[in-house]
Amino acid sequence: MRNFNIFDRTLKIIACNYADTFLEMAFPEVPLQLVGTLENVEISLPVRPVDFVHRLEYKGQEYLLHLEFQLEHEVDFPRRMCRYYGLLTTQFELPVISLVLYLRPRQSELPSAYQVMLGERVVNRFSYAVLRLWDYTDAIRQGQYPGLAPLLTMLVPKPDAQLLAEERELIRHEPDVQKRAEQLLLAITVANRYFEKEFLWRFFREEVEQMRESTIVEDWVQEGIEKGLQQKLQQGIEQGIEQGIEEGKRGTILENTLRLLEVRFQLSGIERSLIARQLRKIENFKALQEFFGYALTDEDLSIFINHFD
Repeated sequence: MRNFNIFDRTLKIIACNYADTFLEMAFPEVPLQLVGTLENVEISLPVRPVDFVHRLEYKGQEYLLHLEFQLEHEVDFPRRMCRYYGLLTTQFELPVISLVLYLRPRQSELPSAYQVMLGERVVNRFSYAVLRLWDYTDAIRQGQYPGLAPLLTMLVPKPDAQLLAEERELIRHEPDVQKRAEQLLLAITVANRYFEKEFLWRFFREEVEQMRESTIVEDWVQEGIEKGLQQKLQQGIEQGIEQGIEEGKRGTILENTLRLLEVRFQLSGIERSLIARQLRKIENFKALQEFFGYALTDEDLSIFINHFD
């Protein structure tokens, strides 16, 4: 099974949902049309998932848009981008537009090409578009790119509670309940890199209440989270489970555990089947309750899977 990092998962959600925003930033004068998304694209030699690939159209020609996030620049990254370009072009037989999104602020120039040189002569050169997202901090704070509000805490040198309050206010203006709930989850996940978890749950207490109306998880799951804000998260999970289901309804808790894992880690069909098989082997109802708690709090899918050992 794949190992999912919850922060990487957050970036993939943003890359999936806001590709049109990144296109507007990188190519403001070009009327590119987003026409589709390619899910779970992997390239060989060796097999590696790329961050995200979308389908575009421009003047009747179809293209692929390859989005790749980088926290900070790595020396061999330009070579890897060249390799991705070649493999994607070969695999899909379409021209590829490569766009790199840097998240962590830095002063020095970021490379935007892979070059092979003989002395002073450039023999081969592959270039790609680069967005330094911190250059758009003011625009995001002003509401120009509302979908990127959850990233604000990453885009400044020293995020503080005031910035977090601005971020929360931007998200509150999202009219769609589902999008607002998802953005809140993303914001908390990103901010967790910079703030204590207990502070974040207190800070977003009212917003978690709003999320109870969403269909991301059942209302009784959200009840568990809400109580966790007051009596620590794990206690809240236990109380939410006790109040939300009747003793013996194994199927309900098993299904909600799987659903929560799908929301947090984007399970494949094979992963869902394998985990469901393991959960069905658990005869003790309290032990099954504990696995629901793991699904809610574990930061990585591999950590959850290790509980079966």
